Amino acid sequence: MDLELSDEQRWLSESVEALLARHGSDQQEVWRNLVDFGALTVGGDEGLGAIELCLIARALGANLAPVPYIGSAAVRFATDLVDGDDSASLALLEPASGWGLGAVDTTIESSTLGGRKVAVEHAAAVDQLAVLALGSEGLALALVAPGTDGVVAIEQPSFDPTTPLYGIAFDAVALETRTIAGPEALPRLVTIAALLAAAEAVGAAGQMLKDACAYAAERRQFGRPIASFQALRHLLADMYVRHASCWSSVLYAAAALDEDAADAQRTAAIAKAYVSRAAREVAHGAIQVFGGVAITDEHPAHRYLRRIVLREQQYGDAAHHERELGRALARAAVAEPVAG
Repeated sequence: MDLELSDEQRWLSESVEALLARHGSDQQEVWRNLVDFGALTVGGDEGLGAIELCLIARALGANLAPVPYIGSAAVRFATDLVDGDDSASLALLEPASGWGLGAVDTTIESSTLGGRKVAVEHAAAVDQLAVLALGSEGLALALVAPGTDGVVAIEQPSFDPTTPLYGIAFDAVALETRTIAGPEALPRLVTIAALLAAAEAVGAAGQMLKDACAYAAERRQFGRPIASFQALRHLLADMYVRHASCWSSVLYAAAALDEDAADAQRTAAIAKAYVSRAAREVAHGAIQVFGGVAITDEHPAHRYLRRIVLREQQYGDAAHHERELGRALARAAVAEPVAG
């Protein structure tokens, strides 16, 4: 497996960074430029794969772009439900439930959707909601527009103000058959969504590391830059190693997904679990470097930390993925025949 980025992938990353540097705070402008750039051209011989999607997500995290990219890209990567330039949000989580594909109370009966979802990001700004529900043939993904009769969205408190979250009730919402994907698409959907969330966190952590290094080089105490202090140099070195290993784990998992490797879902779960903890450790280290200024409203450090914590929780935190990995290993051990 070749983990070296191609020239085209480097160009993609640099181009998205330049685009976001020009329009980073304007949601509509950023989204329009991303669409025009081709960031939603997913799959096929000419489309973007998991690595390219993660490169874009990393840039979005580094610039705190307030756009619904994870859901829009994930639905296109896993299904053929969304066409054109439509944006989408994933409605997977239910009240008092976890991120697993286990018990789901939202149902599809006679092409009618009913149930509740929480923590649906950008629900008021997207064109489509991709809703996890239980149908007659098992779990399915149903696509419904937010303005459809019977869809009621209420904004919820969000730890990251740039990523608004909504609770949504679906009351006898009529569905069209062509807007429903079967259960075979769901593992791929949640895998790429978790990986993109991890890539965004890596981007945010990387920007905090970059800012912390610049601050340490210019901030002076006792007549010299604080970057010359040994304790701080060790802290910055640890942050660098954690950030680099975060991105390596995401890149490896994305490559495995692109190559349809047998362990692609497992490597993505490992990457999400690792990044969930390590990216936050990088953020906390950066805040130590900045000192008291980092807790002021004017400083951007807390905004990056908020994005990192939000992405840490979405699509399964470290504990969730570690439990799932443990259960899978236990099942494999039980199923393996005893030599003798």
